[in-house]
This record gives sequence, C-alpha cells and structure tokens, in this order.
Amino acid sequence: MKIAIIIPNDFSVVWFCGELVKALQAGGRNEVCVIADIHDGYERGHYAEIMKEWGLKHIPVEFYRFVNPLKDLKYLLSLRKILRQQNCDMVLNISTKPNLYGSIAARLIGVDRIVCSVWGLGLAFADAKGLKARTLRMIVKALYRIAFGVSDKVWFTNKIDHDYMLSLGIVAPDKAVLTKNYVNTEDFKPSAVPEENQLALRKELGIADRDKVVIMLARMSWAKGVREYVEAAGILRKELPDLKFLLVGPEDVGSSDRVPHSYLSDSEQHENFMWLGFRRDVKELYSISDVAVYPSYYREGGYPRGLTEPMAMSKPVITTDSIHCSGTVEHGRNGFVVPIKDSTSLAGAIRQIACDDELAKNFGQYSRMKAVNEFDETTIIRQVVQQIM
Repeated sequence: MKIAIIIPNDFSVVWFCGELVKALQAGGRNEVCVIADIHDGYERGHYAEIMKEWGLKHIPVEFYRFVNPLKDLKYLLSLRKILRQQNCDMVLNISTKPNLYGSIAARLIGVDRIVCSVWGLGLAFADAKGLKARTLRMIVKALYRIAFGVSDKVWFTNKIDHDYMLSLGIVAPDKAVLTKNYVNTEDFKPSAVPEENQLALRKELGIADRDKVVIMLARMSWAKGVREYVEAAGILRKELPDLKFLLVGPEDVGSSDRVPHSYLSDSEQHENFMWLGFRRDVKELYSISDVAVYPSYYREGGYPRGLTEPMAMSKPVITTDSIHCSGTVEHGRNGFVVPIKDSTSLAGAIRQIACDDELAKNFGQYSRMKAVNEFDETTIIRQVVQQIM
C-alpha cells in the first residue's frame, strides 16, 4: 500500500511522527511519502535529511498556517495534483489545514482510504466573541463537516474535542478513534543526556552550579501563557535570585496572537530570564531544568508535549486548570495546576517546588511513571494504527 502523510512541515514529521512512520512502514508492507513544507524558520533542509534517512519520500508543498482564501485554494489544488501524481492508496492528514483540505483533495481523485488526525482545534475554536471570530469558527466547522464526511476514520487525541465534534454531528461515532497524545518515553528518559553535555549546556547559557532552572517551551503566542510566565519570573526575581527562567520557542510569525519581539527582548534585560528562540536541543534543555511550566489557555490537544516530554524525563510540571492541559498533571502528585492567567498563583507553585527538593524529587518520579503508563508512544501508536488501517 502507498500511504501519503499530509502535515504542515518537515519539522512536524521528525518531532511528532517517528513511531507512527515506523509503524506504517513495518515489515516493508507500505511505502510512505510525506507531503509537507520545508520550514525556513526550523533550519531549512535539516529535517528533510532525517526523513530521507527514514526512507521517506518528501514532496514539498507550500503551506500557510493562517486563513487566506487564495493561498488555501492553491494548497488544495496542489495537494490534489500531488496525490494524483503519487497514486496513493491511503492519505493520513495531520493538523487542521491538512485535515480540511487533504481529505477533500483525496476524495476528489478517489483515494481509497482517508484518515484525519485531530491533535487540537487551535485558535479558531477559542472563546473569542467578535464577529470575525464567530465567522471563522462557522467556516471551519463547515469545512470540518465536509472533511470528516469524506474520511473513513478521524483520530482524536483529546476527549474534549472528540466529544465536541460528536455533539455537533460533525463526525460520526463509528468513524471516531480516541487516544491520548503520546511521547517517546525511551527517547525522553532521565538518563537521555550525559552529564558532561548538561554541564556544557549550563556553561553555554551562563547557568551556575547553584542555580535552579525553570523552563517553558512553546510557540510565542499570548494564549500559551507567555505573559504569565514572564510575570512569574518578575515576582520571584528578588526573592529567589538563583532561580533562572528559560523560555524556548520560535516567534509566532503571522499570528494575531503573536508576542511582539520587543516584549521578549525587554524581558531578557533581567538577569534571571532568557528567551532562547527555537532550539533543537530540547532534551538537553529539559535535562538541566528543575521544573517545567506550561501555563497555556490555548485550545491544546489535551496532552501538550511541553508537559509530557519533561514528565518523561522525571521533571515536576505546572500547568493551568484549562481542560485542554490539565489532563497531564495530577495536582499534588507530579506537579501543580493553577488558574489560567494568574501570574501570582503560577509564581507560588514554582516557588513551592523550587524550595523543596524532596517534593520536586517525588513529583518528578511520579511524572515519569505517569508518562510511561499513560502516554507511551509505542503503545498508543500500535493501538491507533490497528484502528485506522
């Protein structure tokens, strides 16, 4: 069988789909190609080379994250052309626009099997009240109804999104597949990074031996809780001068919710705070961290990797009481859940973990156990592949 994975960019394939690709390729039964953009912001060509090593054929296609009717139509037509040329038997769409347009393009040319993967619904389904937001939501719902209507299976990694789409009749119950999201617990394990590499990274970042490290990894969008994280760093600056705050992730270029570069630059003027931008050495950064924070109120996929990855590495975690994040954290067991948009509560939770080594150790151990038992990538991918093929 020839399978096409349609996904926004090559970075997403390498970071999020390794075990999925391996499962689809198992035994050489299936030939897998990837239809995805090459993202300039993520070191152009690096991830395409990794896909080549995996035995994947990569077909580049221009992808634009935001709403633009002309660009969206061009994307749809490009997908239809590529799928016709590749003569695929199955299409697996991942992320919003591939779901919306990849499924339609596949049906237009008569692809035998179409699967959509919903790993979060994003800003289109946020609680914004304005006319523009309501109109966008209405259009996206209509497109989802068409896309899911022509699909054979729809894989959800968030029960909230699953139940929401079922309640609206956008997806039929017999098409829906529900799992949790996943993390590679072998790749992200406590011993993944040698001590000498950790020491070298601390030296590179100017982090002293006595310093403790808080990390947040996310796109630079307000809805991810960037402001609350920066403000929590400010609250604790004088009280805990040896506590360093790392903010890791690219600017959200083109988004109406983008955090301005000037805000990030101004925040870096304080010696306890660093914005590192996009980094490939995520495991190394987690390895030198004492607590991971993800104060998002964005409509996440239910189990954000900004929490599951550090959990797999035995780190205590803090998130918000948003239903789209809090499923990963058991309050008082592997970390804390704080109210959304509450910098003071966030700072208090960070303080409690940073000042209690025994508590941090216990939280970290439970994080690892929870990640292995509930979010293990190999286990979840095996389950989902059985249901969507």
